[in-house]
Amino acid sequence: MFEPESIKNKRIGFSVLNWGLGHVTRCVSIIHQLQKQSNSIFVFCNQEQKLIFKQYIKDVEYIDHKGYPFQFRGKGNFKSDLFRSLFSLYSYSITDQKFTKRMVHRYDLDLIISDQRYGFFSLDVPSIFITHQLTFPLRGVYGIFNRVNRKEISKFDTVWVMDNEEELAGSLSVNKRINHVVRIGHHSRFLLLNIEQRKSIKSVLIINGPSSYSNYLLDQFEKQLCSNEIEYVIGSPKIKKDLDQIDTRAVFIPNTDMARADEIMAQAEVICGYFGYSTLMDCRVLKCSYDLIPTPGQLEQVYLAKLHKKSP
Repeated sequence: MFEPESIKNKRIGFSVLNWGLGHVTRCVSIIHQLQKQSNSIFVFCNQEQKLIFKQYIKDVEYIDHKGYPFQFRGKGNFKSDLFRSLFSLYSYSITDQKFTKRMVHRYDLDLIISDQRYGFFSLDVPSIFITHQLTFPLRGVYGIFNRVNRKEISKFDTVWVMDNEEELAGSLSVNKRINHVVRIGHHSRFLLLNIEQRKSIKSVLIINGPSSYSNYLLDQFEKQLCSNEIEYVIGSPKIKKDLDQIDTRAVFIPNTDMARADEIMAQAEVICGYFGYSTLMDCRVLKCSYDLIPTPGQLEQVYLAKLHKKSP
């Protein structure tokens, strides 16, 4: 099995899932560590991911890599949305495998690292899978997804789990049937930044996750926005028009300016948004409180919301 500290002088292909930008930001500290260990990094990503990566990472080569074809209707029916996308997801996973095989030879890669992209692996070189979910919170007929998850993960030589003995992810990060696991702790881009500990901002709202759920998040926090309890909103430039429809003095910061966004988040007493695991890790590193809600129908976030009912 591979541990992060043991990987040196390698040519590494790195790709992350296109399900919100949390997968991008949580891998920033890992890539920095690998670079410090004299590895050459080739980041495979789409343009939206590249826009974020480039604000934190230098001296890597970017290769265009299409995202998985998720289709969310924004109505809280995550399971039916995923079922509806299963064929296209499976088909793209096969395409992803063929693409990866070509890239390994084209760029003479020694190692593949995938954050939650099941198709980004190679039979020709060792492959590592990054996740915080070894077990999905599913029961009954939907439990078949846990079997599929185990089967897909088993293709990889090592699984890096973003958790430690504190088990921030609870039972999600535990599965005794998967034995090639290395727990690598909690990761956040804020581990690399000089964080201002002085908390001078009441609340900041983070708009992340599938874009079809952005309006729902604005609706749920409209009261705090109108009362100006939330002083800043951070998200994709696409949601600025929707925010303008709300009577608020909150300042909008696009994620095209992550340096400013990170500065604001570091000073916030409370982080608001969806209960994404990456956001939870960010709050842990920032030592701030949080007011997070689960994305409707996303059982992982529903589970995390029950597990962490109150912020520290």
